[in-house]
Amino acid sequence: MNDLLVAATLEAIRTYGDAAAERFYRDLRDKKLSSTRCEACGEVAFPPRGFCPSCHEQERIRWVELPTRGTVYAFTQQERSLRFGKPDVIGLVELPGVGRILTKIDAPFEALQIGQAVELCFVTLSEELTLHQFRPVVPG
Repeated sequence: MNDLLVAATLEAIRTYGDAAAERFYRDLRDKKLSSTRCEACGEVAFPPRGFCPSCHEQERIRWVELPTRGTVYAFTQQERSLRFGKPDVIGLVELPGVGRILTKIDAPFEALQIGQAVELCFVTLSEELTLHQFRPVVPG
C-alpha cells in the first residue's frame, strides 16, 4: 500500500500543486525545509505560496530556509490513517519566526512533552518523495 500511497501523493502534487508546491517538495528531496517570505510585510507563509496570504503581495515573494529547531506545541496519534497511523506521532511544531507547522514527530508518543525542543530531520518515502519531520533534541 505504501507504493500506491506514494504514487497517489506524487500525482496529487503534479495535478493540484503549483510552482510553490513543486519547489517545496524538490527542496525536501534536497534535505531543505523552505517556504516563502513576503518582502512587503515580512510574513512567512507555510506551506509556501506564490502570493502573500497576509497582504496579498505577489511580486515580492522570496524563498527562505526555515529554522531547523523548534518546540512541540501539540501532538497526537491516529488510530486509522492512510499514512502515519499509530504508533507514528503527528503534531504541531512551533518554529521561530514562522509559527506552527503540522509535521510528523519521530519519537514515541510517551516520550514527548509540550514545549519540548525538537530538530528537523527527514523521512524518505521513495526516491521522488521526502517529507519533513522533527525529533527531540538530544541533550549534550
